[in-house]
Amino acid sequence: MRVALLTTTQHGHLNPYVPVVNALRTTGNEVDLLLLSADGGTLDEQRRQALGDVQVHSVGQVEMAPWSGDPAKIGPMLQSSPVADRTADVLRATAPDFVLVDSLPVTAAAMVGAEASGVPYGMVWANLGGVCPREHRRGRWAYDEQVGDYLTRHGVRWSTRTHSARSRLLNVMPTISALVGEDAVTDDGVQLVGLPGAAGPRGDEVAFPDLDLLDPDRPVVYVSFGTIFYRRPDLLRTTIIGAAATGAQVVAAVGDLAEELALPDDVFTAPYLPQREVLERADVFVTHGGYNSVAESIRAATPMLVIPLAVDQPIQAYFVGRAGFGTAVEPAAVTERSVADAVTELLDPARDYRSRLGKAQPECGDSAVRTAELVTATVQTLQRKGEQ
Repeated sequence: MRVALLTTTQHGHLNPYVPVVNALRTTGNEVDLLLLSADGGTLDEQRRQALGDVQVHSVGQVEMAPWSGDPAKIGPMLQSSPVADRTADVLRATAPDFVLVDSLPVTAAAMVGAEASGVPYGMVWANLGGVCPREHRRGRWAYDEQVGDYLTRHGVRWSTRTHSARSRLLNVMPTISALVGEDAVTDDGVQLVGLPGAAGPRGDEVAFPDLDLLDPDRPVVYVSFGTIFYRRPDLLRTTIIGAAATGAQVVAAVGDLAEELALPDDVFTAPYLPQREVLERADVFVTHGGYNSVAESIRAATPMLVIPLAVDQPIQAYFVGRAGFGTAVEPAAVTERSVADAVTELLDPARDYRSRLGKAQPECGDSAVRTAELVTATVQTLQRKGEQ
């Protein structure tokens, strides 16, 4: 069996795909990875090694800036994109039995290419947008209707209730009911498969020996705004200082901003951190609300303060608050005092954040393994039907 997976080079999308690739390979499948270069991003050597002997194919480039611009330009941009034709060409040439497409607006042209290729395809999400009711999508994302119009004109299904694409065959949402609850839109074929972030290499592991310097008798607050949205020095510094004002030890991922932030000496910083390892030590996680970060925090049973900065992050903030796994502060409301107050509340055992997170642990599962199982089962069903 040959399976293709399609995503972008962004860490938040490639990270959860690496375990899926390897879960498929472990069960004897041949795997091709189709990559869209986001803002010129590439597949670094460490991740390339984590993918083993998978064949990697470029299907073009996408730029993120237009998605923050005039929504009326999105439809024409997608229509003129060469990504659709390139994706269709690669799929016809590699002839997989199935392709699993990372469903997000910037991959819309690739979805059209998958539809045009004739290869059966499914959808998988790297955030909670695929099950979030549109009333909780802040502003309904001004470009959603442009994307929906473009996709439906080319035969791709579109959910008006969630403003996201759908497959006729397989729709995989890497989440758990303890997080999304009854608010999730799943009655149109979406299957919940557990959280991303299970143990196993994915190619972004780094060392951080300073973890051994932490005082085990003092609480630890971990601060990270991810690998894309961290470049907000004033907001990041205010957040870190506010967290430190609680008396907690602060560990922060700061990219290349260390000198500009001019933080106190007792704040532990690094450009990039082994997030899963740090979360196991942390008592509170202050995050931008990227979905991988949220999922890894749930796995570690670490309460979250979400400061949603852009795109899908307000959706994750909504679900985190709905589940009682943390709280949120809007970026415009971030002050040292508001952060300190929120962190103090999250550290309070009487608030039951850790207890609720602990009760969710049996649900977490391994979304990569379950996704591989569903893809394999879908292909087998299609093959049986073809033999009849």
